[in-house]
Amino acid sequence: MRFQGSAFPPNSSVRHAAELDASSSTSLCIVTEEETVYCEVAWVEVSAPVGNLPIRFKFADGWMFVADRTPQINEWLKRNKRSSFVEKMETKRFAWLLSVVCCIGVIVGSYVYLLPWLSEKVAHAVPDTVAVALGDKVLASLDEHWAPSELSTLDQEQIRTRVSHYLSQIEPLPYSVDIVFRSSEMGANAFALPGGKIVVLDQMVKLAANEQQLDSIILHELGHVHHRHMLKRLVHSSILSVGVSLLTGENSGVIDNMAGVGVFLLSNGHSREAEMEADEYAKHNMRVIYGSSEAMAEMFERFSQQEEFAIPEWLNSHPDFDERIEAARN
Repeated sequence: MRFQGSAFPPNSSVRHAAELDASSSTSLCIVTEEETVYCEVAWVEVSAPVGNLPIRFKFADGWMFVADRTPQINEWLKRNKRSSFVEKMETKRFAWLLSVVCCIGVIVGSYVYLLPWLSEKVAHAVPDTVAVALGDKVLASLDEHWAPSELSTLDQEQIRTRVSHYLSQIEPLPYSVDIVFRSSEMGANAFALPGGKIVVLDQMVKLAANEQQLDSIILHELGHVHHRHMLKRLVHSSILSVGVSLLTGENSGVIDNMAGVGVFLLSNGHSREAEMEADEYAKHNMRVIYGSSEAMAEMFERFSQQEEFAIPEWLNSHPDFDERIEAARN
């Protein structure tokens, strides 16, 4: 049995027309116009048969024989048990389909169960000093786009004093709370940063009709601090970003952008869960401090009236306002 192909001498890219003599059961022989090279079959490295790719026979002394796949070569590979796992899978479509389903199941299961569990464990393991430093770093970055607060020093201190007072009435938080005020064109909002720092925008203070409404929002942000949501989300997004990059196998700008969109969409589900947990925390503590969470529902109503356009639920990181209002009153 002879196969037609090309031969390459050791450490050379010079191609020679050649034949591979496979008539012996114990050895192979490369035959060119100039010389003949033998090698025992046991010492020949044969490339894994994949699709219609050429087959490479590498001899122990470095000679290489390359030939297109033919029925004769397939017969020799089968007889010498050189069929690859990939080739076997190609001939077993059910097994291939099953493996795909299993892979998808592992990926989905890891995202739904393993990733949240790992994010929580890592977030709780991060030292407090690191979390506080992260919060300071994030605030410094945000301050490049925000302006100093226009609230009077007296108004700011009154809010801080009120927060300090009711912090003594609720469950201790993992970090010391620091309320800071800023002004921004993004409208009424407040943010919990890693390490216990709460940012309240001036527009949020102006939107609240009374102290209780404003406190309901601050308590909501304290709920994020209580549950370490920001650290969990940071760890979650970091792991997810690395996972998407590994799955794509690319690090080009286009792939990075696509991965960024994918990470954003996948992270939103967990973000909505975090918002609901923070709402529940705020509702519970509003009732501890003020005896009612009605002011929280009223604040959500004021928020909903401020929206200029509706954001699709699947693209919104917060639960629907109607749901939040109803939950605050239940």
